Amino acid sequence: MLFSNLARLFAATCLMALFCAPVQADIVINGTRVIYPAKEREVTVQLTNDEKTDPRLVRAWIDDGDTSKTPDQIDVPFTLTPPMFRLDAGKGQALRVIYTKSDYHGKPLPADKESVFWLNVLAVPPKPAGKASENTVQFAFRTRIKLFFRPDGLAGQPDAAPRQLKWKLVSDGAAQALEVYNPSAYHISFSKIALVVDGKDIKSDAPPMLAPGSTGRYVLKDFSGKTDATSEVHFSAVDDYGSEQNYTAKLQWH
Repeated sequence: MLFSNLARLFAATCLMALFCAPVQADIVINGTRVIYPAKEREVTVQLTNDEKTDPRLVRAWIDDGDTSKTPDQIDVPFTLTPPMFRLDAGKGQALRVIYTKSDYHGKPLPADKESVFWLNVLAVPPKPAGKASENTVQFAFRTRIKLFFRPDGLAGQPDAAPRQLKWKLVSDGAAQALEVYNPSAYHISFSKIALVVDGKDIKSDAPPMLAPGSTGRYVLKDFSGKTDATSEVHFSAVDDYGSEQNYTAKLQWH
């Protein structure tokens, strides 16, 4: 009966959290991304409850990028142990992520490039006791980080992938944009992109992640001029350890 009640609670709170950004999360994940080498049987993610007095009820799951689905509607080739647990104040809990090697959308994960999924951690605070609960609104906080499944024997190294990007300037309607091609087997998580012309930074739209073998286009703000041989692209990308690394590249594909 207790588990059934917990399941119903999480069904409601998970749905709510799918559409809410956390204001403050007491459950801290050790790291900003998870790297899963295919040769490993499992990887471990450490969680800590930074709340000083109260426990949290925690549910964890993995999704494939569709944030509209609840955990019960998601089918991914991973399992998490434990998927639901109580985490007391100041305590830690190890999450085991296990690749099941099952097909994903009817076929195995690619062996020649990374695949990306997302690890979700939802924390529910305890209900206040007595009359204090009558005028209290409780929120469930969700933290979501990337999980990269990395096959064995990929060409190149992940830290070298940002330097392999190929950039060019293109027209995008009435505006101009930077177009970039990622020839590597790794995802590139940008934090910023700018074109530098005559020493001036022309910033682009907020850049998303660029998948292996894909092309992205980022519109430049308030730029209608021309580039020259000295023009460069300055960009930052997040590495395996969650650190922001800065890069400089020349425009190519002329």
